[in-house]
Amino acid sequence: MRAQQPTNALAGSFQRPKCAIARRSKCRAASTICQLPNSPNPTLAYLYRRFLANRFLQGVSPGWFLEIGVGRGRFFDDLIKHGFHGICLDLNSELIVEHQQGEVLRSRVVEFRSQNFFAIEERFDLIVAFEVLEHYEQDLDCLRKWLELLQPTGTLIFSVPAHMRQWTGNDTRAGHARRYEKRELMEKLKTCGFKVEDFWCYGFPLLNLTYPLSVGLSRPAITAPQVIESGDARMTDFQKTASSGNRLFPGVSGWLFREALWFPWLQFQRLFLRGDLGTGYLVKCRPKQT
Repeated sequence: MRAQQPTNALAGSFQRPKCAIARRSKCRAASTICQLPNSPNPTLAYLYRRFLANRFLQGVSPGWFLEIGVGRGRFFDDLIKHGFHGICLDLNSELIVEHQQGEVLRSRVVEFRSQNFFAIEERFDLIVAFEVLEHYEQDLDCLRKWLELLQPTGTLIFSVPAHMRQWTGNDTRAGHARRYEKRELMEKLKTCGFKVEDFWCYGFPLLNLTYPLSVGLSRPAITAPQVIESGDARMTDFQKTASSGNRLFPGVSGWLFREALWFPWLQFQRLFLRGDLGTGYLVKCRPKQT
């Protein structure tokens, strides 16, 4: 039996917006989104994920979404343009306040909450979780909860860092429990009841070269960030996870990491997505039909 959509006042007032920007040309050869987003990206790796995640949105019907760990990201801008509405979560209350003070357009279709996703009870047509799963020692609990939060025909799009051999101080500082291997992640998804539709290893070759340098662009908080009151024992380090969205020089990185500036490299990586050479995995999957 299909679960009902959330009935809270906010959700009931949401209206699916019409696409704000029409496509001006057809995409070439099963290619990328033609309209290049103008909103900034906090890191080069996030830009890579966002670029590819837009491709995953093709064929996904607009509906009610949940983004877990929004950080300083702006993928919700792309979701709005595709006709989605929903909720963005983060453990860092300060980042949530920044988003809540954003444009009026977003305030009508997206709610920002400082909340643990384990406390959510609604069900969604789409769940997005960039760089979240690796923070949990008990990652199977996360995958099972995401399955519970999805509608039977819903879609999960998420990313994780790849290959333990690429572990750096950035992983330690961010509170990561692990970096994943392809076989390991595929088996965990199968165990938890997901059917994988696409599994890409992104970033090669550019991110392989720049990732060690990016360690200096993430920063430990000078003071502890304002976070939700209770921690989560499933996490490797709750405080580090809550601080992991912080970046040095966010204004500069927001200007530098725009899609138009990096478009040739973003396209070039497509040659290697089916391999296992990059720095991260991007996955699209659905609940396994029984």
